[in-house]
Amino acid sequence: MRFLAPLPVAWRMLIDKPSRFILSGLAVAFSVVIMFMELGFFNGSNDSAANLPPHFDCDLILSHVEKNHLKTGEEFPLEWIYRARDAAGVAAAVPLYTGADYWWNPQDGSRNRVFILGVDPADPMFATAAVRAHRAALQLPGTVLYDRLSRYELGEISVGTVTSLGAMGVEVVGLFELGPNFAYEGHVLTGADNFFQIHGQRREIVDLGLIRVEPGADVETVRAALQAHLPPTALLLTPAEIHRREINYTTKNSPAGVVFGIGLLVGFAIGVIICYQILFNEVNDNLPQFATLKAMGHSPGFISGIVMHEALLMAVIGYLPGAVLGGLLYHLLESATQIQMFLTPGRLLLIFILTSGMCLLAGRLAIRKVHQTDPADLF
Repeated sequence: MRFLAPLPVAWRMLIDKPSRFILSGLAVAFSVVIMFMELGFFNGSNDSAANLPPHFDCDLILSHVEKNHLKTGEEFPLEWIYRARDAAGVAAAVPLYTGADYWWNPQDGSRNRVFILGVDPADPMFATAAVRAHRAALQLPGTVLYDRLSRYELGEISVGTVTSLGAMGVEVVGLFELGPNFAYEGHVLTGADNFFQIHGQRREIVDLGLIRVEPGADVETVRAALQAHLPPTALLLTPAEIHRREINYTTKNSPAGVVFGIGLLVGFAIGVIICYQILFNEVNDNLPQFATLKAMGHSPGFISGIVMHEALLMAVIGYLPGAVLGGLLYHLLESATQIQMFLTPGRLLLIFILTSGMCLLAGRLAIRKVHQTDPADLF
């Protein structure tokens, strides 16, 4: 394979000076770690902001058209839920009440903001398994389910903990998993009746409507029927559409999403500069060897291939320790912040592509120095 012909020469040039070879690998790994961390924070910001949709147990979500984010925006009247129940193809429709309030740490008395979800215990259509397991308890006054992934600032919470939430004393009767984000330290789930007392919101003002279609019914057909029953200001989205919207909103409008996105680009730029300096020095120290290869009749493509293969080898050598260190840092940061920074195969592949891209770009820049060599310089 002609493409791989320069590879042995490139490898020999890289390992000719072991100390520099090791330092070069560590320098590239440093850039890889920067990109891993920026991507982790970027995805952590997006994933945590969009952590509600995976817990919806319904087919359609009803909201006001001006509600562009699940945790902010316009409410709508309870009448819309009643209208939705009358539409063809709808099996059930229930309100979901949401709002933020203060949670008092039962150990030190400090308070922090949490996001509260008020559901219908009989048919919540949200975190259904957790609610079903504690349905009877959630119908009692002052009972809540606590998000076990909440930040440590909220205290050491277990079943039976008694504390204050908003304007009411509450008892934790169960745990569920959701996780915090950059806006709230955690989440609390309770029955609708308790929600009204805790948060002071009226039953007639609804944040979201959760709709289940009849078995065998087409969701798009039911959505069209619902739209005909509801005012023009009603918006109907599937959980998957809501999830994409939440991530897009965070990416484009959240300062955290913008900052971490820029940080990823900065990490890439730093990597290009580092790789260019390494390859430039590598080429400069081996100019006589490159000139000899030219004098022996090797083509410009072969000469360029040596530099580009060096760049690819540096990408692989730097990526492997960078990925390991990035994974360890992800684990440490997840433990410290409770923000989930999922290291998926797709994200590993993305960082490898960026690492290869930055090294190849640096190699392309360093090639110019190689082509400037003249075999006559040997004599």
